[in-house]
Amino acid sequence: MREIKTEIEIAAPPTKVWSILTDFDNWKEWSPIINQASGVASLGSELSIMMRGEDGKDGPKYAPVITSFDEPKFFRWRGKMMAEFIMTNDKVFELEETASGTRLIHKELFSGMLVPVFWNKFEKHVPSMLNSMNEALKTKAEKS
Repeated sequence: MREIKTEIEIAAPPTKVWSILTDFDNWKEWSPIINQASGVASLGSELSIMMRGEDGKDGPKYAPVITSFDEPKFFRWRGKMMAEFIMTNDKVFELEETASGTRLIHKELFSGMLVPVFWNKFEKHVPSMLNSMNEALKTKAEKS
């Protein structure tokens, strides 16, 4: 398994950050990398995620399943390409309370036989995507 990890400090309590993160239907309103999202924030729930393409139009669509859920601290989902042995992508959100608010740890974990083929592309593009989402979440949580 390979991991890409980002972190950001947000001057808002974890419960506020959590409520924004788990309101999937409104991700399109604040996230620069999502055109559409829907689903229920609960263990075993299947989500519908439409990424934003480089041109702003609809990008790849996938239906990850929430595999871990510990409100208001942690959730993880898994998306897969055809079968899990080909490629899986887990997205992880961890919220830690700090003296000034919340530390968000936002990770993507990749496994499967196609990961080595795409790893250079993931390493190049995924950190900036995660960081742009982190910054947008910070802005939303700190102004709301």
